[in-house]
Amino acid sequence: MWRPVTIAKWMPLLVISMSISYSLYLIFLQVMSECRVNNWEFNELQLPLNYSQFLGRDLAPNKYVVYTCTGRFRGGRCGGWSDRMKTIITAYILSLLTRRQFRIMDTFPCNLNKSFDENLVSWNVKQSELKGLSSQNFYASAGVKVARSHFRGADFESIHKQDVIYFRGNWDFINEFSERSNVGQILPWLLKTPRPDIYRTILRMIFQHNNRLKIRIQDFFSEKVQKRKLVCAHVRQGRSRTLPADDSTDITNKDVSVIFDFLSKYKTPNHKIFIATDSTDILNQARNRFQEFLLEVPGPITHMDISKNGDLCQGQQKSLIEHEILTRCDTLLLSRSGFGIIAAFLRKNSDELYCYSRHYIARCSRYTLSKIYPWTLSPWDDL
Repeated sequence: MWRPVTIAKWMPLLVISMSISYSLYLIFLQVMSECRVNNWEFNELQLPLNYSQFLGRDLAPNKYVVYTCTGRFRGGRCGGWSDRMKTIITAYILSLLTRRQFRIMDTFPCNLNKSFDENLVSWNVKQSELKGLSSQNFYASAGVKVARSHFRGADFESIHKQDVIYFRGNWDFINEFSERSNVGQILPWLLKTPRPDIYRTILRMIFQHNNRLKIRIQDFFSEKVQKRKLVCAHVRQGRSRTLPADDSTDITNKDVSVIFDFLSKYKTPNHKIFIATDSTDILNQARNRFQEFLLEVPGPITHMDISKNGDLCQGQQKSLIEHEILTRCDTLLLSRSGFGIIAAFLRKNSDELYCYSRHYIARCSRYTLSKIYPWTLSPWDDL
């Protein structure tokens, strides 16, 4: 027979149940907060199933190749972010070929470890591990013929015997490494993997954005792009009123007009437009042309290697964020620049990839960019 039960009798159980539910809710919120960063990063940075072959093995404990850019004179300019990525790739492959530990010492204009964490490769320098070791500075771009000879042959180790090689350059020497007689035994993947996939695998293995940058990039997509398609272009002007000390390029106002005409067809409610550029003048033109369709990353336009005024750390972070955004665009239009080319390399495919060259825009592939824009990654590029 059913009997009425007072609420008081069940109150302790009800309180416990509510407490457990609330605790589970808090755990859920924490997990979702972490997923906001980590799942976004993981989904995009999936590595090839065979990425483990790109990792170092049997490395000498007290031998190092250190990519260095400290602002102190170690033999030449570091260049911008694309030059640094090219040289980091070169330094990493060199460390594997010579069985050395790989490290990065990039503090100019601001420490790179303020923007990136280690991923699958340990690259942060512990000063104690270099203490008391012999060292040598090697600037590969100062004597490129010598560097090419060293990288092609097996004599690098006999010439560079010091414990620590502080390495700097501005080019990628993948072709030279692939000509070494023993490379097939040491790094068989170097002969089988196309250059874009080498870049994508190694850079993603080395770097992951720290939480601050991850959240800024995630917010750009979740709050600004939302569910729209993102159409992007990279337009490098080089020497301009913004960066008067930079190298000049051949881009003209006519070129900018052709690029903007291409982007204009995406001025629809279903699209947003993003233009990464090193020129304030070009950015202002884009603001006038695209208005509410244009998205921007806050911060000053600076050059990592050249700029001396303004908030250089904010400028560096802006550049790093913009580069990552370019890797995630639904449609990407490139002009001649290592910055944009490497962003295309970091994409998982060539879908909706376009190249601007000689006043024309055409569909292109990650695997043909070295032919379309020769001498951008390497001055001896014949891929």
